[in-house]
Amino acid sequence: MTDTFTLEVTKTDKVCAAGEKFGRKSQEENLTPVFSCEGGCIKGEIARQTANLIAKADGYARACHGELFSVPHSDLAKWIRQAEKVVVIDGCSLFCHSRMADKIIDKDKLVVIDSLSIHQKYANLMDVDDVPEEERRQTAEEVANIILSNLKEGISFEKSDQACSECCNPQVSNDCCS
Repeated sequence: MTDTFTLEVTKTDKVCAAGEKFGRKSQEENLTPVFSCEGGCIKGEIARQTANLIAKADGYARACHGELFSVPHSDLAKWIRQAEKVVVIDGCSLFCHSRMADKIIDKDKLVVIDSLSIHQKYANLMDVDDVPEEERRQTAEEVANIILSNLKEGISFEKSDQACSECCNPQVSNDCCS
């Protein structure tokens, strides 16, 4: 078994008109792209909401991983690839988005964050609706505030230092970060 696998994506000549305009504007303003896990579980939902909140802070903007991964010629994808730094909020220690992104974006530019390691809740839940909407919002807000504070202070986010970095390891207890 190899350490990587290939995923073929059907090529398109199309671009998103709004994404083109947004990508150019974001590049001109030197904004830091933020994208996240979009997984269908509560952990992915917390990561998504967290990314939305971080993207509202000065100097950041929400990026579209769909264009990055499947429309490489778009201005939005160019902005992400050419940015000085890119913030990726993964929902758990599978690090799905950052593992894909590090094949497209220079690894030294990636700031990879496992939001589960910050909030340490819901590790054993899947369904978004198992957590009340207000609690999801509050959790995402708490995580976003911690991330923004650490980014401002220049504190790094090393994968191995993130508290729940082993939660998705089958050799580790299923109670990790529960």
